[in-house]
Amino acid sequence: MAYTTARLFSTVVTQTFFRDIQVIGQENIPKDGPLLLFGNHNNQFIDPLLIISNIPRKVHFIAAAKSMKRPIIGHLGKALGGIPVERPQDLAKRGFGTIQRIDGNMVYGLRTEFKSQCKVNDILVANEQEFQITEIISDTQLKINNHGQIDSPIRNLQYKIQPKIDQSNMFEQVWIELSKGACIGIFPEGGSHDQTRLLPLKPGICIMALGASQKFNTKVKLQPVGLNYFKGHKFRSKVIIEFGVPYEVSQELIDLYAKNKREAISNLLYEIESQLKTVTIQAPTYSDLSAVMIVRSLYLPDKARLSAQDNLELVKRFSSAFYKLENHPEVKEVVSQVKMYNYKLKALGVYDYQVMRMEKNTFQDIYKIAFNLFMALLSLSFALPGYIMTIPISLLLNTYTERERQKALANSKVKLSGKDVIASYKILASILIVPGAIAIYTILFHYALKKWNFISKEKQLKLTLIFFLLWPLYITAMIRSNDGLIRHSRKVKSQILFYLYQSKYRKLKKSRELLQDRIRKMVDMLGENVVADFKKKRVFSFDAKKDNLDIDNVFCSLEELGI
Repeated sequence: MAYTTARLFSTVVTQTFFRDIQVIGQENIPKDGPLLLFGNHNNQFIDPLLIISNIPRKVHFIAAAKSMKRPIIGHLGKALGGIPVERPQDLAKRGFGTIQRIDGNMVYGLRTEFKSQCKVNDILVANEQEFQITEIISDTQLKINNHGQIDSPIRNLQYKIQPKIDQSNMFEQVWIELSKGACIGIFPEGGSHDQTRLLPLKPGICIMALGASQKFNTKVKLQPVGLNYFKGHKFRSKVIIEFGVPYEVSQELIDLYAKNKREAISNLLYEIESQLKTVTIQAPTYSDLSAVMIVRSLYLPDKARLSAQDNLELVKRFSSAFYKLENHPEVKEVVSQVKMYNYKLKALGVYDYQVMRMEKNTFQDIYKIAFNLFMALLSLSFALPGYIMTIPISLLLNTYTERERQKALANSKVKLSGKDVIASYKILASILIVPGAIAIYTILFHYALKKWNFISKEKQLKLTLIFFLLWPLYITAMIRSNDGLIRHSRKVKSQILFYLYQSKYRKLKKSRELLQDRIRKMVDMLGENVVADFKKKRVFSFDAKKDNLDIDNVFCSLEELGI
């Protein structure tokens, strides 16, 4: 019952926050049997909620013990059967004194208390690097495994000590659950982040899979799940979830694990990383990721309609091409031109699809402007009261999430701007703020009815109750109406800008057509270098004969119907 309620809550939250959730590969999910589900971690608490609300079987997620102790997320995690794991970075303590210098394997401190604060095998964190402590000589001297991380001496550093944690109880719990045929969810990157590619994976998932197979003779399946966000930190954004093909841990790896744990874990970790890359979009930077999305848009013709799976596959192929062929002169030139085109789009305040569809037809343009303006005003008139009432809520949410973003960024070595925590804290804060706002507005409404005193007390109570029940429903409808307002406003803006700056837009459209032609030729020329047997595995074909054949089939179908 608790899990069902928590899953329903996850569905409501994710469906409200995201405008578009597309799921690929649900048919790949095994209906029963031990399963390790692993995914990328780019949106903190939102990631497990999305998976739980889009998978038919019960999932026990590995969650940071620190998160499980938090007020709301902790209760939700327990209801979902989460398995807590202590992370060394969550238990790190600031060291007394300062590190004067690190020379080779020797650490020299000033006013430090290494003997009381440190233990052998603990981790010393200094200069944003981690070193395992191998020997404690005195309160001011200890030895570390440097491994050549620091070539030259460093001086006068603040430092932290991360304790070595025994995770044997946690692994034992996971192995037992897997032996019972449970599904375990894990994010092998460790913590969430906002980078455009995977972080180095932690070996814990390998110990879970290989340990269960060895100890309980359990054939564990592993399944990658890709959470591909499109501005996932923003309210009403889009996400594509892809469940990859599950596979069993090979017997060779299980046998190797009994003889050489390090080598077996290393081999399996490489395999897991490779599988995770097949269901996620990878790019060196956000600029490159933006270029990939523009290239996908340019490559396809205007009226092409691809499935979510084909769309995602096309993005992944272009992303893979940028990695594999980054030094190819043609690819470098195209990427450079695409980035310049993207810069021009932003400078003019339009989107690529708007440039693609710009054709001067005075009558049609006036009709489009009038229609979209009418729809925008209609949406605005419905949503305006909601905007006014939610201004205080928005201000509180933005202030709170910005503070938490800065805090998360300051405490992380891998976050670029801390955007991965924004959506989570918006939702967590909303759970507290929105019910409070409903109560306040209901009280104010009742007070206004009493002050005006134009109806009886009985009717005042009835209207107050109706307001209390309808206000959440109205806000939900207002959110949907706001989607329409944004969509129609963009269309009006692009049409007006086109008339104001016709010459610039015509030049932009001409450069778009030239760039589009160049991208298609590049794909034809280099496709085999990225995808084996490319001609047979094309996501989209520009074969004119195929179009003619489709038209002939249509006429044949009409003839069969006697038309």
